[in-house]
Amino acid sequence: MLISAAHAAGQAADAHASGGGLPQFDSSSFSSQMFWVIVSFVALLFLLRKYVVPAVNDVLDARAKRISDEIEAAENSRKEAERLLEEHRTQLAEARANINQMMEQAQKDATANREKAMAELDADLSKKKDAAMAEIDTARKKAMSEIRGVAVDVAMEVAEKLIAKSVDKKQAESLANEAIEKIGEAKDQVH
Repeated sequence: MLISAAHAAGQAADAHASGGGLPQFDSSSFSSQMFWVIVSFVALLFLLRKYVVPAVNDVLDARAKRISDEIEAAENSRKEAERLLEEHRTQLAEARANINQMMEQAQKDATANREKAMAELDADLSKKKDAAMAEIDTARKKAMSEIRGVAVDVAMEVAEKLIAKSVDKKQAESLANEAIEKIGEAKDQVH
């Protein structure tokens, strides 16, 4: 490189010394220079059009295709995401509906169970009440028969003492029944 630079400097010095100046400004060689400039320019344009422009177009086309593919893939991904989101929303709505339905059914079951338990309790209480009333009625009848027996005995003793003669049991029971009925009537009038 140093040699070529020294050689070029030497030629420039020789040309300057001969008085020629810069060769591109020499009017005697101007037409041949214009010819070669045009030939070089046309050749450069031909080479650019033949090799460089198609290569650049191929790169640009490949890049445009890659960008187009990426946009298409992004669009497909967006559509898939929207589909999945809609599917998720549908499943969520179905789950909520199922939960609401299960809660309503649980409330209905709880209400039915409560009503059934109340009915069973009422039936049980009614049975116990009926049994208690039967026991009370039985106890009342037993007490009444015991009272009658005592009343008959008392009436017999009273009648024997008052009449001084024996009264048979049927007459005593009849007298006792009349006395009890009169006592019952008097009791009903008081209440």
